[in-house]
Amino acid sequence: MNKRNGPEFAPLRNYIKDFKIIVEIYDDKSDLPIRTERMNYGDADDRVWLGKLSFWAWTNGHTVETRSDA
Repeated sequence: MNKRNGPEFAPLRNYIKDFKIIVEIYDDKSDLPIRTERMNYGDADDRVWLGKLSFWAWTNGHTVETRSDA
């Protein structure tokens, strides 16, 4: 599988400065949400934070769900 050929690597038509998303962390055992956060995916610091939060969640038996906050 060549990961660099997917549509997610197509150049953006316009620079996206703000892209609000909702991040929810679910406990895999109970399937209940344990944390909900809103963030701006257009902000580099928020993307770094999302990576750290996701890694923490995955290594502690949780699921990460993201969706647009439109």
